[in-house]
Amino acid sequence: TFPIQSRRFYHALKGHGATVRLVMLPHESHGYRARESVMHSLWETALWLDTYLK
Repeated sequence: TFPIQSRRFYHALKGHGATVRLVMLPHESHGYRARESVMHSLWETALWLDTYLK
C-alpha cells in the first residue's frame, strides 16, 4: 500500500466519525520486515484489542 492511500483511507474514515489511528513505520512498505516494526505492529494490535474488545 502506498502511504498516500493509507492517509486517504485514514482521513475518509475520520471524516465519517470513525475512531481511527494511523501508524506509519519508517523504512517499511506493505509488509513489515524489521524486527522492531513487527514488534511495534503486534503492540499496536494488542492495544487495539485491549481497548475496543473488552
